Amino acid sequence: MTQTLAPAAAEVVWSRAYADLGDGPGDRHLRALLLVHGIVTNCGPAHAATSCEPDELTAAALACRYFGLDGLDLIVGDLQAATASEDAERRVDAAYYELVPGDTTIRQAFEARYARSPEDFEVITARRFPRYRTAEI
Repeated sequence: MTQTLAPAAAEVVWSRAYADLGDGPGDRHLRALLLVHGIVTNCGPAHAATSCEPDELTAAALACRYFGLDGLDLIVGDLQAATASEDAERRVDAAYYELVPGDTTIRQAFEARYARSPEDFEVITARRFPRYRTAEI
């Protein structure tokens, strides 16, 4: 049976990843990718290589494969090369941006995977907040 998804569902999952929430395998891949992508795009690949733990870089490379970002897994897996020199960082940076010219590349890859495999992501549940009584005059 094919599940029809509300357009807002992907937005909830995307936002949840930025809040470091969601326990499904897809959620974990998304968080891993967004962590490294954010550092690369805001600080550069050398900074990502030196500020991320090796297992974080490995997780991000696996996430690239999971989301079908062919070739990006190799670049992310070898971000350490960007620390060799300024020229090396420029080369890694150029290679990264050739495959990911903007955030929409990551977003589209996520949305395509989410549409194919929503069961990989934690179910979206409504959170209930307590009602507060206001003072009556």
